[in-house]
Amino acid sequence: MNLKIRRRVFLKAGVLAIGLLSPFSLSAQESSEKPNVILILSDDMGYSDLPKFGKSEIPTPNIDRLAQEGTLFTDAYVTAPICVASRMGLLAGQYQQRFGIYDNIYGADKTRLFLNQTLLPAVFQNAGYRTAHVGKWHLSGNKRMQYEVAGPRDRGFDESVAILGGDSAFWKGTPVFRNGKQFPAPQYLTDLWGSEACAFIDRAHAQPFFLYLAYNAVHSPMHALDADREKFPDVIDENRRTYNGMLLAMDRSIGRVLDRLDKHGIVDNTIVVFMNDNGGGGSTDLYAAHSRNYANNKPLSGHKFDVLEGGVRVPLILRWPKHVPAGKVYREMVSSTDVYPTLVAAAGLQMPTGQPVDGVDLLPFINDRNQSKPHDWLCWQNRSWLPRKEGGFVVPTPKVHNSAIRKGNWKLVRLNEQMGADVPPPTWSLYDLTNDIGEQNDIATQHEEVVEELSTIFNSWRASMLKTVE
Repeated sequence: MNLKIRRRVFLKAGVLAIGLLSPFSLSAQESSEKPNVILILSDDMGYSDLPKFGKSEIPTPNIDRLAQEGTLFTDAYVTAPICVASRMGLLAGQYQQRFGIYDNIYGADKTRLFLNQTLLPAVFQNAGYRTAHVGKWHLSGNKRMQYEVAGPRDRGFDESVAILGGDSAFWKGTPVFRNGKQFPAPQYLTDLWGSEACAFIDRAHAQPFFLYLAYNAVHSPMHALDADREKFPDVIDENRRTYNGMLLAMDRSIGRVLDRLDKHGIVDNTIVVFMNDNGGGGSTDLYAAHSRNYANNKPLSGHKFDVLEGGVRVPLILRWPKHVPAGKVYREMVSSTDVYPTLVAAAGLQMPTGQPVDGVDLLPFINDRNQSKPHDWLCWQNRSWLPRKEGGFVVPTPKVHNSAIRKGNWKLVRLNEQMGADVPPPTWSLYDLTNDIGEQNDIATQHEEVVEELSTIFNSWRASMLKTVE
């Protein structure tokens, strides 16, 4: 095979990074054997806002279709309860704490270790896939008008249509960037992402493709089309009605993408993953407007920013006809770090050499070829968001962290530890998730041996991570 490698070299803020781009073309036979991949990520959605996961008044027939035709994971977790850190964990297949990231952190100097990682799309791009990013990125800074460090096309994507920061207006005319060039959105943003995803599939379906479709819905600001809001006349709360309309639009957009796979006859050869980046935002004045979206996490406790279940447990669905069981509900604990090795293994590709991986290939587990559990335990550590001293909504508090570990039915939680301070850490709280999914009844004093076991595992895990760069 004739191997041609183009390298893109970029220098930003003193950091040199080299990415492998468009290395070679696959033969027709190889192309027909390689599955396409669509990774769909929603933003700040409540765990219970899908009928398949909770009691929801919002119809989501297209996401429901994915669950009916694929496997639904009830106990899926992200590596962080906040956007940047969570997306790093997903696209790197690692705990982002390995890079010293414990919150939304920006800048080449602080994210240099992350910038050195081979991200998931780059593995597919280097194998000859056509790769595209549509929607939210948020891994190159938080400015809306320019990338501060490497953007999507420097990290494994041939093309990108995106907002640049962490949130954006949804209305027609909103500034959007195609391969770095700004243009006004020609339609409501959630609909635009569906249009762009469909157009990419139309262009790329004759060859293997990788599409990262990262919606900024249902992140604030609370912008919904009137026609979508009007479909919920019985919802009294105006904010909740807007949220419902935003989620309805996202499901409609996803439906158009699924229909495009049907149109081109590539459903059976396309892996579709649906996941949410972290728990839904709160609905009280404790949360700033940019983090408040009136999502429903019940019966889970906590929201975005929290290491409680409501912050880190998220919906996950995997569909790949003839390879993934249809209509299956998988109840063992899985992680967003599993997406990377699962997709790479499914495509018959190789993981990057010399790069840590904290996830596992889920296919043997859901197909009952491996009877063990994907993970014996999972850990979290993230910067605390606390009210300002003078009052008001919560803000990230430097060097104050929340931590948690789950093993089996046990969840150990420690809040507001002062990192590096000469004061003893707060005591752990212990919850039995089988009987107390809302983490309301602390039973640490009744199970001291469990606290000791889990805290020992957590301390060992933390010792293997990098100290915070904040």
